[in-house]
Formats: sequence, structure tokens, C-alpha cells
Amino acid sequence: IGKLFGTLDDSISLHQRKLSKLQETKKSLLQNMFPAEGEDRPKIRFAGYTYAWGQEAFEDIASRKSDAGISSQDLPSVEYEDIISDDGILNKDVRGKQTGKRGILFEEGDVLYGKLRPYLHNWLKPSFNGVAVGDFWVLQPHENIDVGFLYTLIKSPMFDSVANLSSGSKMPRADWNLVSSSAFSVPSTKEEQHKIGKLFGTLDDSISLHQRK
Repeated sequence: IGKLFGTLDDSISLHQRKLSKLQETKKSLLQNMFPAEGEDRPKIRFAGYTYAWGQEAFEDIASRKSDAGISSQDLPSVEYEDIISDDGILNKDVRGKQTGKRGILFEEGDVLYGKLRPYLHNWLKPSFNGVAVGDFWVLQPHENIDVGFLYTLIKSPMFDSVANLSSGSKMPRADWNLVSSSAFSVPSTKEEQHKIGKLFGTLDDSISLHQRK
């Protein structure tokens, strides 16, 4: 009995260490795969790319959706309590939740960003259509923007700093007028954007795997 539970403890410890290492790797890459303030090239980059990144206002990167809908079996709801902060992972099967909740409609290919207390880092790149209930921005990338890159951008330190210049003290919210008019660094080719999004998507999948284990 002792040996069995010792083996389980060792496995739990192993996955916790791997999870922590993956999270630290992700944090480091987010800092170094986007240009620092005042610079036009990131410190870490895929081979073959040397051109300078451009500056784009966020409103030219993504649009904010506002069409309202009601959750159903075909359109499950997503709320703050359903998301593991920082990791962008659902902590339950939302298709089993209560229906009839009102929110903003989203589709696969959109990005959800929790604007209430943005420092809580409630974000999600859904793989299904549904309804975002609560203080979410539903972001749709523009045609020249890769959705994986957009999802990575909203997790970057630069975006985080702008989003947290929010109004209110007890219940601060990210200011859309400020965020949408702020400029962010963006690779000019969708190919490089896709590679960045794919890399962080792979990291997220690995983090999700170790979370479940």
C-alpha cells in the first residue's frame, strides 16, 4: 500500500515539475518573441526571418463582436469560472452546463478576453461555437491576422500592460477605447504569425496535458 501511494506521489510530483517548467518556458518566450519597447525585432525568432515588425493599432488587428445570444445545447456558455486562469483551459465540459444564459455569441476562430480584472488572465481560444457570459471581449482577427497569433498577442507583456491601465479600483475593467487605439508589434507576414501561434498552441496543449494528468 505504501509503495503504491509512493509511486502515485512521485508521478504527481513529476507532472507538477513538468507543468511548472512549461509555464516558465511559455512566460519567457512571451517576453522574448515580441519586440521590447522601442525595438522592432524580437530577441528570439524563427530562422529565416530578419525584417522589422510593423506597428498596428489593435483595432486594425481585431474587431470586437457584440451580437447577443442565449446558450443552448448547441451553443454552450463560457464564464470566468469555467476557465483556468493564465492557461486558457476549460476546467469542465461546458456542454453539460445549464442553458438559457445570455451573452455574446462567439465562433471557433474567435478569441475570448476577460476584460473584468484583466490581471486575472481569463482568456480562451475556443474550438466550438458558443456564448460568452459576463465581461468578455469576443475578438475576431482581421483577414491579415492569424488567430493563433492574436491569441498569443493578448497574452504578451505589452498587451497586458495596456489592458491593465483600466478604470475603476474595486472592479477594474480594461478600456476598449484605450486598447483599440494602442499600437502593437506585428509580423508583416501571416506565415511568421502562424508559426508563432502554432508554437504557443503546442505549449498550451502540453500544459493542458500535464494539468489533466
